[in-house]
Amino acid sequence: MQQRSNLYIFTFALIVCLACSIGLALAATALKPAQVTNSRLDVVKNLLSISGYKDQDIARLSAKEMLDLYKKEFPSQILNENNKPVERAWIEKELAMLGYPESDLKEQFDFEIVETFNKKINLIARRAGQKPEEYRARFATGKAGYRMIFMHRPAEEVDAYIIPIAGNGLWGMMYGYLALQPDLVTIKGVRFYKHVETPGLGAEAEKPWFTNMFIGKKILDESGQLRPVRVAKGKAASDAEVDGISGATLTGNGITEFIKKDLSAFEPYFQILRKLHTEDGV
Repeated sequence: MQQRSNLYIFTFALIVCLACSIGLALAATALKPAQVTNSRLDVVKNLLSISGYKDQDIARLSAKEMLDLYKKEFPSQILNENNKPVERAWIEKELAMLGYPESDLKEQFDFEIVETFNKKINLIARRAGQKPEEYRARFATGKAGYRMIFMHRPAEEVDAYIIPIAGNGLWGMMYGYLALQPDLVTIKGVRFYKHVETPGLGAEAEKPWFTNMFIGKKILDESGQLRPVRVAKGKAASDAEVDGISGATLTGNGITEFIKKDLSAFEPYFQILRKLHTEDGV
C-alpha cells in the first residue's frame, strides 16, 4: 500500500478543518435569526404569564402574534443605577461607537439593547478614551449596569409593573420576574424561568404551589418602609413570609436575598412612581 507523505496528511487535515469551520460558520449565521427570535419569545412568554395570561392562551399564539402583543401592551423604561430614566437613543449612540450597524440596533428590543450595552460597557469606555471605572462613575452604571422595568398596559392604565429578579440559589443563578400591582406595594405574581436547582427540591421554586404564595404579599411595612417577602425555613409565621420548600432551605435563602436586593435597587424609582400616582389621584 502506498504510504502518504506527511505533507499530504497535513494538507488533507487542513482542508477538512477549513471545511468544517466554514460549515459551522454558515450554520451559525443561518440559525442566528431563529435563536434571536426564540430568545425574545422566552422573555415575552414570561412577561405574558406573570401579567395574567393563561398558559393555554399563550400557547395558541404564533411567534408574530406574541411579539406584536408585547409591543402593544408592554411599554418599558430603561433605568441607570441611580434610577434615572435613560433614553434608548443614547444607548444606541454609545453602541454605534463600537461599529454596530444602526439598522441592527433599531431592530433590537429594549431588553436586548440593554443587555448588549451592559456586556460592552467596558469596551465602550476604552473607545471613549476613559477607564471603565471613570465611565461607570460618569454615567452611574455601576457594577449592576442599566436595567429594565416593564409595564403591562392592556388599556389606558398600567395594571402591573414588572422587574427582572436574579441571584444565586443553591447550585447557581436563578432568573425570574416579579410583578407588582399598580399600587407598587402588592405583589401580583412571581415567576422563575431559569435555574439549575435540584429537581424535587429547589426546583420546586418554579411550581405554582410556591410562586402563588407570593400573590397579595406587601413589599412595604405599615410605616411605608421596604420589607421584601422572605421564604421561611418551614411554615410562614407572618404576612411577610411564604412557606419554605422542604429540603431546600438554601434555595429559599437565596430567593429571599436576591428578591430583597432587586426590590431595594428599584425602590427609589417606585417611590417616585407612587408619589406621581398620589399627585394624580390614582
